[in-house]
Amino acid sequence: MLRFASDGRSVMFLDNPTLLNLDPPDHTRLRKLVAQGFLHKFILSMEPRIASIVRQCLDEYDPASGQFDIVRQLAKPLPAIVIAELLGLPESDLPRFQKLSEEVLDLTAIGNDQEIELCAIANEELTNYFKEIIGLKRENPDHALISRLIQAEEEGDRLTADELYSTCGLLLVAGHETTTRLIGNGLYVLLNHPDQLKKLLDNPSHMPNAIEEILRYEPPVQLMPRFALEDAEFFGKKIKKNQLIVPMIASANRDPAANDNPDDFDISRENIKHVSFGHGIHLCLGLTLARLEGRIAINILLERFPDMTLADQKIVWTPLSLVRGMDNLVIKTNESPAKIDQARLERARLQLEG
Repeated sequence: MLRFASDGRSVMFLDNPTLLNLDPPDHTRLRKLVAQGFLHKFILSMEPRIASIVRQCLDEYDPASGQFDIVRQLAKPLPAIVIAELLGLPESDLPRFQKLSEEVLDLTAIGNDQEIELCAIANEELTNYFKEIIGLKRENPDHALISRLIQAEEEGDRLTADELYSTCGLLLVAGHETTTRLIGNGLYVLLNHPDQLKKLLDNPSHMPNAIEEILRYEPPVQLMPRFALEDAEFFGKKIKKNQLIVPMIASANRDPAANDNPDDFDISRENIKHVSFGHGIHLCLGLTLARLEGRIAINILLERFPDMTLADQKIVWTPLSLVRGMDNLVIKTNESPAKIDQARLERARLQLEG
């Protein structure tokens, strides 16, 4: 079905498998190479830079308006800028690869042949984009992750050109699209649970646990397609070899056998169990970065706008089954006139200094 709808074009995850669906030994080899860019200590060292980007995004908000779209203002640009810097991509390319990565996710629009064809076209364009970038990096290497992967390829670590292109594409798409949803979903859930928001404002030390509860309660990734390696039977249901299987992450996170009262949102919940970052050998490499970005973004938002509320609006969730989130989420800042005046003066000062 996917191949028919893609009109013969290359299909991401099928033609050039990635870390998401490879098995050992290829998965082990690729993961070892990519992991060097996501070392825990290195990711944590990015905290000051991430905080700076968050503040820069929020500084562009006009306090006179009294409200802004948190997805457009912060949740979309922040992870895109971070993953671009991690990979070594020019910031000027942000609009281009944001658009492509959104279209690539249409692969999961099963039944909508037009969307799947657009996904295949976007995947083709994304591959060509990385061919250009990698060509430039070969001539002018830097210390970013793409250059490190190129170096590994040139040193004979069995990294093929197709693996290089598909791995870069996966890191780009997964590195910012899901974190965008984490920030947007997290703020939406908190603002819809004022008791939990107050608990967090009164005790910011709850933030790491709050991020885990957000991931459990409203995960950015809802499912993860897999293909059966052999005939099997699961709870009385027969599964054939090569059959598409779609484990539902969101459903697993609400399993009462894993978490008591799973439909309650509780940031002080103990021993939170979720599979929002996958499990086992396919555990997400970027989980430390995603948690860090989510924690810093929401923390700075609450510091700057502790009285914020949701503006009157119709919440439209993404129609795709793979990711869940919203493209727009408008908040009212509810700032005092004195604070707004102070913000204006600060903006004017920064513009003069700039």
